[in-house]
Amino acid sequence: MSGKLVTTGVLIAGLVAGAASGWYTLQRGMVQGEVYSGWSGSKVTGSVDADPWTRARVAVSGLLALNKSQAIYFSRNTDDSGARLREDCRYRVTGGVLPARWWSITVYAADNYLPLNDDDALSFDQTEAQPDGKSEWTGILSPIRPDGQPWASTSKAGNYDITLRLYQPTPQAQADYAAIPMPKVTKLDCGGAA
Repeated sequence: MSGKLVTTGVLIAGLVAGAASGWYTLQRGMVQGEVYSGWSGSKVTGSVDADPWTRARVAVSGLLALNKSQAIYFSRNTDDSGARLREDCRYRVTGGVLPARWWSITVYAADNYLPLNDDDALSFDQTEAQPDGKSEWTGILSPIRPDGQPWASTSKAGNYDITLRLYQPTPQAQADYAAIPMPKVTKLDCGGAA
């Protein structure tokens, strides 16, 4: 009788450990893979070559990943100094021409969903940040709208992630993620203090 109890206990412990590790893996963020200048990207997100964990992560996060000829996804949860992105801080996101027809940067709250705020500013994009095709651009991540700059609200986001989407990327960008000039994320201040 005690042998059956031990076997049952081991089986239950294995199931619990497996479920916990699966849940942890799925909750690690929307895009996993190689890191490029602080941004994580996977060449198989949205691909038939994606492993079961990548497919599950995409399904749980609601990323709705397109094929990489249509969109490439990168994510990060730290600034360029390596500090965690926080709702109460302001960040400047800067970049140049990105190798895609169009791009956007979106804020995702700690639960991997859009922040539940009424700011109507959960992302900024090329149309706002690069009008008339200018080469350098700047956007702000903060809980309060800045004057006259592209902005994504971090209000009610907690410790959050941002996702960069490159739509209709160039063939070179699809082939070599390391060649993409990734945007920089610089902390300006936190809690109103410089």
